[in-house]
Amino acid sequence: MTILNLPGRTAISRPFSGDPSEAGMARRFVAGRLGDGHPCRDDAVQLIGELVAECLRHAAACRARPGYAVAVRATPGTARVTLATQACGCWTSPSRTPGRGVHLVDLFTGRWGVSASRTGVSVWFELGEAEAARDEPVHAHVRRSI
Repeated sequence: MTILNLPGRTAISRPFSGDPSEAGMARRFVAGRLGDGHPCRDDAVQLIGELVAECLRHAAACRARPGYAVAVRATPGTARVTLATQACGCWTSPSRTPGRGVHLVDLFTGRWGVSASRTGVSVWFELGEAEAARDEPVHAHVRRSI
């Protein structure tokens, strides 16, 4: 587990082997990092579960390495959750995948995006009060390359 403490927020990440039985552990990791009273907890848990399922399904179909890491960065009213994998990124676009994980992230978050590099791909989403304060449309999709 990696912990990054910043003023007013903490980011914590944890690797998972990619065994399908660990999907529940990934959801519990997000729930535990946000805590029972966090306003984004339930949505974040549901969405990370969907992303994990999509990531694993595509890793198997593409014969890619199934391992991934989940990171959670939170303030009292917001959450940013990231799933990073060394597998291919063919599943990260709503227009290129029949699965529902990325589609649900696109529908239910104000900001989300994909970061791709030579070593893998990361899908992140943000939930919470910061969404309402932004001038961007509610379902803005931000795609970044690094």
